[in-house]
Amino acid sequence: MNDEELQRVYQWVDEVPLSRPKRNIARDFADGVLMAEIVAHYFPKLVEMHNYPAANSYKTKIYNWNTFNAKICKKMGFQLTKEELDALCNCEPQAVERTLKTLQQKMARYGAKQKESPGGAAEQGAAGRPKAEAATGAAPTGAAPVRATPRAPGVAAPQPQQASRAVAEAGARMGQMGLQDGGVQDLLAEKDNHIRELRETVDILEIKIQKLEQLVRLKDSKIATLQAKLQQGAY
Repeated sequence: MNDEELQRVYQWVDEVPLSRPKRNIARDFADGVLMAEIVAHYFPKLVEMHNYPAANSYKTKIYNWNTFNAKICKKMGFQLTKEELDALCNCEPQAVERTLKTLQQKMARYGAKQKESPGGAAEQGAAGRPKAEAATGAAPTGAAPVRATPRAPGVAAPQPQQASRAVAEAGARMGQMGLQDGGVQDLLAEKDNHIRELRETVDILEIKIQKLEQLVRLKDSKIATLQAKLQQGAY
């Protein structure tokens, strides 16, 4: 993959709120958990996150990836090879980036098929964009006809186009508010995790500093003892 392709992949991943901060993408994605979270962000009904425990051992990592392959990739019409799974578990360079690029393309096609299928528009989930339900003013097929409400003389009835536009605008505002609220919560959670990790790092560094200070004091004491012995020997 060239630099431009890598940059597009990284930008796409940055748009998804993940459960842990990204430091080294090869190691961060090695257990398959974050890859499952990306799919869950766009297609929540397709992923059961309890099937993907965080892992450090190869055995658990490959278990997660086999689950991902069987439950997600298969439904999207592709499969990761054993060589690709091994490369992901072993943090080989660009293995994650290549998989993310493939996943993005397959998710886009899967989302388009879901949108075209009956009842699939509710979970559009196009890759690279959040899910959204389009608000329309039209009554659903098979719905009971709506009776006109009597109006007082001199009061004009609203035009159908105006009413439909008002409903669409209200729905769009409500959807936008929901997305923004969710985005803020995800951002706050990510910041809290980052702060906790920084505090842990500070605590570790303070312990190391204390040990280094003890070593310095011990060396100073030994130097003073040697100097005293040298002075006694000189006399």
